[in-house]
Amino acid sequence: MIRGAGLTLLLIFQIFFLNRAIAQDLPGNSDEQILVRNAATVYFNSLAEQSGIYRGVQYTGFPYKLSNGHQYFETQFPVQGSVYYDGILYKDIPMWYDLVKNQVIVQYVDGFSEIKLHNELIDYFSIYDHHFVHLGRDKTDNSILSEGFYDLIYVGKTQVLVKRSKGTLKEVSTGIALTILKQKNEFYLVKEGVYLPVKKQSSVLNALGSKQKEIQEFLKKSNVKFKKDPENAIVRMVRYHDLLTEVK
Repeated sequence: MIRGAGLTLLLIFQIFFLNRAIAQDLPGNSDEQILVRNAATVYFNSLAEQSGIYRGVQYTGFPYKLSNGHQYFETQFPVQGSVYYDGILYKDIPMWYDLVKNQVIVQYVDGFSEIKLHNELIDYFSIYDHHFVHLGRDKTDNSILSEGFYDLIYVGKTQVLVKRSKGTLKEVSTGIALTILKQKNEFYLVKEGVYLPVKKQSSVLNALGSKQKEIQEFLKKSNVKFKKDPENAIVRMVRYHDLLTEVK
């Protein structure tokens, strides 16, 4: 928390001294100074509005050298995303999602510092056109979901969620290098408010209940192989079931 507070203070000082520098470099009542001050005001206000997103702690990554792979969702490079953090929606933030540690990281305005956000303050975030929602916090509803961020990949009468994660494997030979394991995806259907874990084509059909024969024929005609691409298959199955069962 100290690191996050320090970065916030640094941002305040940067704004203060830059503003003073602008005021000193130009004549007091010149048109140029008025234009620059107006532009600076817009810029400083935008920084102030975003400053709350930097309330976190320094992201340290891993103490071991990574011999293979990376811990992030999609790529190891930051990408513009949005996050609903502590009651405020922040947009166009350079960020990563660490699938090993289940942490959302944002890039500070200096372009190189990385800040780990507090998970309990995140309601949802979007990155690479994927929308992750924070679920499993309320244990009073007997939910089978463990707390974490779930990728909402389909929204209809039935919803489809994916819990994405990565593991690590320490090399026995050196003991000081880590291999990041392949991404693991756990799928859930949300039907009438009930969370249903699904792994195979048969479990998806059972969870959907009706129209099983029609859905199987649809997959066959579409040449969709469940084992080869389960995520795509599940979304297609649920979407087609919604289409078949919609009230006309």
